[in-house]
Amino acid sequence: MQSELDDLYAVVRGVTRIPADWQTVVDALIPALAGKVPAAPVVLRQVPAPARGGDDRSHVLHVEPDGSYSVVALISRPGQATSIHDHTTWCVVAVVAGVECEERFRLTDDGRALFPMETRNDPPGTVSGFAPPGDIHRVTNAGTSVGISLHIYGTDICRIGNSVRRTYDLPIVPPGKKTRS
Repeated sequence: MQSELDDLYAVVRGVTRIPADWQTVVDALIPALAGKVPAAPVVLRQVPAPARGGDDRSHVLHVEPDGSYSVVALISRPGQATSIHDHTTWCVVAVVAGVECEERFRLTDDGRALFPMETRNDPPGTVSGFAPPGDIHRVTNAGTSVGISLHIYGTDICRIGNSVRRTYDLPIVPPGKKTRS
């Protein structure tokens, strides 16, 4: 079945065909996708109509036949946030519409709290990514309209059921408080 996103899938396919470690794949995909983020209407046509105003779950758009990657759309309402979580594999995110705030964390040495590492507000067209370990984060729609982002995972998301490895319900160390590295 032909998709309006076939060109994007072809770019990802080309990068993921070259054997490489996860961070190398992420580092290659980010510039490869720059300037190729699809328009919001293109993505919205790929998700069920009731989800187009924001949804609590992601929508699988494509799984590569060999299971090497999956593309998922996240359609979020203003203020909607994910749990703090990490992933089972690498991930590259392309912001299609809205402003996506990503907060990254690391565990404190004793593993009992989270230390804030970075906060970014990504506008449409931004492509970013990460590879475990060190991918603890939370994503929030920081805009005033529906947010749309594409999440590309290095696995068959339908086979494993979810990209989240674990969620973190831990206190966050207040800014300025010292913690051991």
